[in-house]
Amino acid sequence: MKRLILLGILCLMSLTMSAQRCAVLDFQIGTGVTEEEIDGLTYNFRANFHIDGYTMLERIRINRTIEALGYDRTDMTVQQMLKVGRELEAKLVVVGTMNKFMDEYSVDIRVIDVATGVTCANEGTTFGKSNYRASMQTLADRLGKKVSGGTASDSGAGGGYGSGGSGSAVRGQDFTETAFGINMRMIYVEGGTFTMGCTSEQGGECDGDESPNRQTTVSSFHIGMLEVTQGQWEKVMGTSIHQQKARANASSLYGVGADYPMYYVSWEEAKEFCIRLSRQTGKTYRLPTEAEWEYAARGGKKNEGTKYSGGWSIDAVAWYAGNSGSTAHPCGTKMSNALGLYDMSGNVWEWCEDWYGSQYLQYDNNNPRGAAQGSYRVNRGGSWGNYAKNCRVALRVGGTPSSRGNDLGFRVVLAE
Repeated sequence: MKRLILLGILCLMSLTMSAQRCAVLDFQIGTGVTEEEIDGLTYNFRANFHIDGYTMLERIRINRTIEALGYDRTDMTVQQMLKVGRELEAKLVVVGTMNKFMDEYSVDIRVIDVATGVTCANEGTTFGKSNYRASMQTLADRLGKKVSGGTASDSGAGGGYGSGGSGSAVRGQDFTETAFGINMRMIYVEGGTFTMGCTSEQGGECDGDESPNRQTTVSSFHIGMLEVTQGQWEKVMGTSIHQQKARANASSLYGVGADYPMYYVSWEEAKEFCIRLSRQTGKTYRLPTEAEWEYAARGGKKNEGTKYSGGWSIDAVAWYAGNSGSTAHPCGTKMSNALGLYDMSGNVWEWCEDWYGSQYLQYDNNNPRGAAQGSYRVNRGGSWGNYAKNCRVALRVGGTPSSRGNDLGFRVVLAE
């Protein structure tokens, strides 16, 4: 009998030790909330949250790790959050951002895979002071069920937690492009239909060229998780950010480093990047169409219905004029959107494939390619130098194809 009890204890210890870990981090302070409110809301969410097959790490252990790393637990970048997760040997981290206007709170919470940085599931809600406990409980329950289900429809990345083979594009799955040693993470976006242009959540900030909004269908594609970085650009094109600055006849740089977004890049040069990558891999890389870009920015089939890509809080999802310090920042250091895409709002503008037209063509609704001709190519997403209005998912501007801006870069698409 003693031997059986001992074996049972050993089995239980083994199961506990082998269980995957999940770390629920303190919510980040958005607009209008205090640290005391953050503490209470985080505690209430943490008390109700669980995922089948995962061990929830204790808050005291999480906070000790954050302190040891020298981070502010309520004001961390995504990369710092993932670093905490790695130090804790966690499979997943749960992160959130809280905002308050008058007596109403809003919260966006995501579960992120520590190894890939991809959002596995997300939930958001708005609630008042009188029902915040019930709202936190409901939010925790919904998010836990999403992750436990593990289905593609519940995953923020279309293909769940997994990825395709390194350098091998697999339909329905993310993968990492390894040509030239660039290690570019490509996110699978399942095709679908969405309302493109000026929609209700854009408020009264829409410009005339965002109309008329229309039901638009796009086919499935892969898109870069991040804007093309300076390190990736140099490996493929052979020129540095300093050389690109000289080509632009510019006097200053606005963020330098392998993980910073590439800028001072013309539309023609961005196209050449795609051509070289295609030749090296035998795949078809190109710039995103404007419709693909907006569909991905809105979260694809997980359409977030938010003003910015990834949420309502511009400070949580974007580097823009209000928080950037007038410079670009390393890619992927703000919150991702529901697909696991970073910096679709802010950091640097992004070139699209299309010619810019002053209005959308109402009849061109199936994989639209934009105007037939023009003088400008489409730029999307806003940048570190723009106010929040210009970082909206529907906002569009045009730039001459030969222009090189100090806040203008791109990301790539892999066609099906």
